[in-house]
Amino acid sequence: MRTYCASTLPFSPYPLSEFVGELSKGGITAIELAQTHYSDLEADKLTKLHENTGAKFKSLLSTVSVDAPDGLESLVSILDTAKKLAIPIVSIASGGKEDATVGEIEKIIDLLKTVTTEAEKRNLTLALYAHEGSLAYNLERTKQLLDAIPSDHFTFYYSPFHFHRAGDDPVVALQTLSERLSSVYFNCGVDSNTGSEPFWGPEMNFPAICKEIDRVGYNDEIMLIYLGLNVDTPQPIIEGVLNARKKLDSYF
Repeated sequence: MRTYCASTLPFSPYPLSEFVGELSKGGITAIELAQTHYSDLEADKLTKLHENTGAKFKSLLSTVSVDAPDGLESLVSILDTAKKLAIPIVSIASGGKEDATVGEIEKIIDLLKTVTTEAEKRNLTLALYAHEGSLAYNLERTKQLLDAIPSDHFTFYYSPFHFHRAGDDPVVALQTLSERLSSVYFNCGVDSNTGSEPFWGPEMNFPAICKEIDRVGYNDEIMLIYLGLNVDTPQPIIEGVLNARKKLDSYF
């Protein structure tokens, strides 16, 4: 039986207490915290929320660009927060741009090596996700970064949508990078191109993607991030996450 994680990024306007319990009741067993929710969070409050809801707090999401003027310092600060909260994984973007020069790529690799060293000191794991607009926007670039930093503390966070968006076959991307795989997520919500839901990129071959997730032996929670709703309460987002979970289950 598959288990699922939810990102709090779509819930940014709302306190954790307004939605984590409902997600947990709906079968979501783990939570990835966005910066809005973890920046000022105290460890005792997180422990109490876990005790009250049963939810495991699995990871922190960083959208910081490591090559920004204060990017390195910001990422190290997020690592300190993860350590304080006893959360073992920090999900990170590569920074940079799709059209980065050789020199810019080398700079980012050096910066990511430094962040990886800092993560290792704190016994934390980094999970690199591909994303359009950044250096690691496709399979080739993501592989380049993973090959350049062969550390157990620098791993791969797989999202089929972003490889599909870059023109890569999501199944091939997973096959290629599976040895570094630590986390999986699916982009959900209202697809801006088609208006369909629950998944972005509905033209993707979801059964084939899920078959490959099984084949490579990934058994941890699959994270769902449900974006694109303009709502006044967290309830429609909660329902969206739970509907996406049910639909994804049907592909496995």
